Amino acid sequence: MKTRTVLLVAVALAAVAMTSSAFGRSAHSAATAAVVSAKNSSLGKILVTGSGQTLYLDTADKPGHPACTGGCVGIWPPLKTSGAPKATGGAKASDLGTTKGPGGIKQVTYSGHPLYTFSTDSKSHPTSGEGVNGFYVVSTNGSKITKSTKTTTSSSSSSSSSTGYHY
Repeated sequence: MKTRTVLLVAVALAAVAMTSSAFGRSAHSAATAAVVSAKNSSLGKILVTGSGQTLYLDTADKPGHPACTGGCVGIWPPLKTSGAPKATGGAKASDLGTTKGPGGIKQVTYSGHPLYTFSTDSKSHPTSGEGVNGFYVVSTNGSKITKSTKTTTSSSSSSSSSTGYHY
């Protein structure tokens, strides 16, 4: 009888542990939904993560097939989500989606572009990945932002120089 009681208590505890684990996973999944927002920067209005990290697109990506895999993801970590991504602060919810990323992760997309962060961005250089190896900062309309080249025009009476960013 004592063995039966111990066995029933063990089964009950296991059932409680599994139920708690399942509820914990559900709460965790909802809590890890990626947030995409927008902020003003020296490049204009750009997409950022919920914590303010700049988001990039890779020009080598093909629809549904992110090109950044292997060692690339150490430098350009994909924006992952376990739930449906959320838009705030000027990012458009209708432009958000997901695709199967490297290693089978659920990677956030914006206007069809898989999104990445850059491992060497910092508070003092938040867009340091701009134009590096085909990665570009993403505008709120979903296109890449590229720096324009400096041009100088001269005429007989004046010269002008303009530098800017286009998207």
